[in-house]
Amino acid sequence: MERQWPTVLAAAAGVAIAVLGIYKSKKEALGAEGNEAQWLVLVRHGDRHDYATPGWKDRIQALGRYPRDPPLSTLGHRQARQLGAAAAATLKRRGGTVRVLASPYLRCLQTITPLCDSLDVPLELYPEIAEVLHHPRNVAPYAERFQYFPRLVDRADPYTGDDEETWPLGYLERMAATELSLMELLDAELGRGRSTVVLTSHAASVALVSRLLGVELTIDLKFAPCGAYVFARDAKGDAWRLLRSGESNAPYVTENAKTTYPWGYRPQYLEKWAETHGGQRYPQGASYSWLKSFATGVSATGSSE
Repeated sequence: MERQWPTVLAAAAGVAIAVLGIYKSKKEALGAEGNEAQWLVLVRHGDRHDYATPGWKDRIQALGRYPRDPPLSTLGHRQARQLGAAAAATLKRRGGTVRVLASPYLRCLQTITPLCDSLDVPLELYPEIAEVLHHPRNVAPYAERFQYFPRLVDRADPYTGDDEETWPLGYLERMAATELSLMELLDAELGRGRSTVVLTSHAASVALVSRLLGVELTIDLKFAPCGAYVFARDAKGDAWRLLRSGESNAPYVTENAKTTYPWGYRPQYLEKWAETHGGQRYPQGASYSWLKSFATGVSATGSSE
């Protein structure tokens, strides 16, 4: 009987290693699997440096730089690396082409760079998905960005107004137009075989989730830092299916801060939309007034037209 103990212990060790392997594989994946022809992965940036270090904003204003464009915090960079590892593992298993687009704000570029590095793909600017109250003067110009992000592909910002857009109404209208612009890009990619488009943005872009799924935008729809909403479809015109919610960044992100948290629209924002749109709840009632700003379009290769 005693001679059987090494065998029992070896078997137990094997089970433990297998369990740890399963746990590790889950941590290193997005938690979405499927053979659909196309995925859209909507990602939010990681923890913000200006929230973690409040004195940064005054300092950067004194230097005459971009107070509306903070970098990631130290934690945010760790979250970005974890997201990048999980997304890369998932997308490598999935196969097909991967195209990565991002808001021009620094925290979004920093968040998705680890994924681009792992997959060795370009990082394309997509200003249509920029932060609320956006204006091109809120961020550094492309030449300055390219110096530090050599993968970066430029794209002209469609916004040409003198003033920042309004919040929340102007931003929500922009998301309506962004959906149509984005669908043109996605349809073009779909014609090339299995494809994945990764779109890196901000918490308020959870409004785009409501549009893609055709559901009412409510206070319960939230977006975690480095969270990832994964949508799938097989053909043009198909309804999007949600494979993963971005309201949580678990299990691939292991640490969060109280300052950058799963964000959702406040009731007053949603009521403001309804009040000015005859009682219609978002996404209903959009005028698509932003469409005229998208005249340049997006080419299939990602360059400006």
